[in-house]
Amino acid sequence: MNTRNSILLAALFLSNGIFCSAFGEKPSTVIPVPSTLKKFMPKLHQEKLREAKNGKIDFVMIGDSITHSWSKYPGVFEGSNLLNLGFPGDRTQNVLWRIENGALDGISPKLVTLMIGTNNMHDTKKAYPADKPQDIFTGIKAIVAEVRTRLPKSKLVIFSVFPRKEGSENDRAKKVNAMLPQLADGKYVSHIDLNPFFTTEKGQQNKDLYNRDLLHFNNQGYQTWGRAIKPLLKKHGLRMNINQWGEE
Repeated sequence: MNTRNSILLAALFLSNGIFCSAFGEKPSTVIPVPSTLKKFMPKLHQEKLREAKNGKIDFVMIGDSITHSWSKYPGVFEGSNLLNLGFPGDRTQNVLWRIENGALDGISPKLVTLMIGTNNMHDTKKAYPADKPQDIFTGIKAIVAEVRTRLPKSKLVIFSVFPRKEGSENDRAKKVNAMLPQLADGKYVSHIDLNPFFTTEKGQQNKDLYNRDLLHFNNQGYQTWGRAIKPLLKKHGLRMNINQWGEE
C-alpha cells in the first residue's frame, strides 16, 4: 500500500471514529423508535393518521397516557376539532418516531400542547433504564424542533410534567421542569406550569386528584386540568365544555 492510500485510509478510520463517538454520546431520548406496546401500536398510530386525514384539526394534544385519558371525556373538547396524540407508555423517543412517521402531516392546527417525559423518569426497569434529566430535556427540545418544522404556523404550549409521588422520579421531574422555560421563544412557543393546580398549599402533590398509583389523574384531576386550560383554549378561539362536571 502506497503512502497516499495509507493516509486516506487513516483519515477514513479517524472520521468514522469521530462519527461513532459522537453518535455514541447521543442520548436515547432523541433517537426515534416505535413504542413496543402491542396493545396500542401500530393500531392507535394508524387510527390517528386516519383521523387527521379525514377531519379538520384545530387543536392537537401530544403526550403519553395522561393525555390519552382525555379520550374518556369526549364531550369536553367538542367543537374544538381535537386530535389527541397522547399514547400510553410513550417516551420522548416514541413521540419523535410518531412525528417522523406522519403524525402531524397534512394538518395546520391553531394550538398544539405538549406534555411528555414522565415515562422517561421511571426508576430503572428491565425494559429500559431511567434517563438523566438533561437527556429528557434534550428529548423534549427535539420534539419542539420537530413540531415547529412541521407546523410553523401553529402555537405550541409546553406543559410542565405533572407532580408525582415523592421520590427519585419526582426529583427528576422537578429538574426537567426547571429547564423547560428555556424552550419558550416569546412568539410561537410558550411554557406553562400547571403544577400549582395539582399541589397543596405546602407544595406537595395533591393526592385527591390522582388514582391510587399517584401518577394518573382521577375524574377530579381531569376536571382540575380542564379548568386550568380553559382560558388558554379560549385565547386561541377554541371551545371547551366541562359539562361532565356540570360546568359550561
